[in-house]
Amino acid sequence: MSFYIAGTGSALPEKIVTNDDLGKIVETSDEWIRTRTGIRNRRVLTHETLTSLTTDAARLALGDAGLKADEIDLVICATLKGDTITPSQACLTAAELGICAPCFDINAACSAMLYSLEVADSFITSGKANNVLVLTCEAMSKQIDWSDRSTCVLFGDGAAALVIRKGKGLLGHCMTCVPNGKTIFTPSYDGESPFSTLEKNKVALHMDGQETYKFAVNTMIAQMEAVLAAAHLTADDIDYVLPHQANIRIIDAAKKRFGLADEKVLTNIASYGNMSATSIPVLLDENAKAGKFRKGDKLMMVAFGAGMTAAATIIEWNK
Repeated sequence: MSFYIAGTGSALPEKIVTNDDLGKIVETSDEWIRTRTGIRNRRVLTHETLTSLTTDAARLALGDAGLKADEIDLVICATLKGDTITPSQACLTAAELGICAPCFDINAACSAMLYSLEVADSFITSGKANNVLVLTCEAMSKQIDWSDRSTCVLFGDGAAALVIRKGKGLLGHCMTCVPNGKTIFTPSYDGESPFSTLEKNKVALHMDGQETYKFAVNTMIAQMEAVLAAAHLTADDIDYVLPHQANIRIIDAAKKRFGLADEKVLTNIASYGNMSATSIPVLLDENAKAGKFRKGDKLMMVAFGAGMTAAATIIEWNK
């Protein structure tokens, strides 16, 4: 089908925050977090910006793909919120790279990178682009309430980049949404209008953990089944599954449902926590750089997120 992944790159903040560090901020412990989520550490922005991280990740991906910035036809950034509301994070990063091409952001929460692949596919299939730079970046540390132990222990910051080129590699894709603005949400800044009568809310992530867990397990399984059907494949045909890194219990539930061997399901949640849209591409880049994938391997990526969005993609590794 229309594209293949020609290059990958990722960039992470220097600061490592351990579970023990969080135990000094809120009432929690390393054991409590590990046993319930699988997370041990996460990266948190200090002096870095999302623009600096996405720029570094993009340069690595371009180098991996053997392309120059002026060969990129489109820049898409999957993010909840970039360094500025406007311009988009895609524009900020393109300016640093010297790319002159259409740029825009996509907000589909943790599913946004897979949504971005579908958009890239549409541009390539229509002949409007040959080379697309897909960026992902999240500053979750700026969007959570650090006094809320139910959420502050879950998230981390990071950025990644994929170079998508015209070619054969996409085997199947599906995406969906069950619209819901209450299970996971972050209120926006209401501004200072003297005419507004709306109640001002704290700008921090709110999540119904129990409802999120039920949705996540059910939708991850449903998306995996749907994308396998779309690709005319079975779970046995898949070499590696790269699931969104939200909670190890969710991943284990999906693994059990499909009877997947441990070595087929890749994770890095212990080191980075939930990086929202950035989780899967960082996982992809790390394993690609480690030589995990061989040409012809079939990789399934599956994600779910606020909204409530979900998506899954199967690609054939062509590097």
